[in-house]
Amino acid sequence: MKASLPMLFDKLSVRSQSGSADNWRRVLVRDIEFLLNDASRSADLKLHDYAHSESSVLNYGLPSLSQRIPINTDPLTLARHIQRIITSFEPRLDPKTIRVVPVVNERQSYVLAILFDIYGTCSLPGDEMLVNLRIALDYSCGAVHVFD
Repeated sequence: MKASLPMLFDKLSVRSQSGSADNWRRVLVRDIEFLLNDASRSADLKLHDYAHSESSVLNYGLPSLSQRIPINTDPLTLARHIQRIITSFEPRLDPKTIRVVPVVNERQSYVLAILFDIYGTCSLPGDEMLVNLRIALDYSCGAVHVFD
């Protein structure tokens, strides 16, 4: 996989710390959180019959979570959906290495949330970085929280 470059906004930012592995990780985590918190509109637009709509910007993000009940949601199906979204819209992660795994934890602090671990490899200039993140899909407010 080819090394990814920073986004244009990050290149132009006054706070840019180009080259720092910690900065790359912080930016990647931020962008994954933005991706997963953006609401996909494909279900509203009825685009299922159009083959290329799944990987288009019309399908960027997750469907709204605030209307679903966690008991009725299959965590494995949701994990596959999240993996497909990250594979489609996060080019800095090697698609062959991305795995999303539901976490079963009886003592989790988020009562109305489903936890997932995300694993993958990010190619940085001159290096590869392993990415291990935990996300919580919080049904109480319809948001996704990413923990580094």
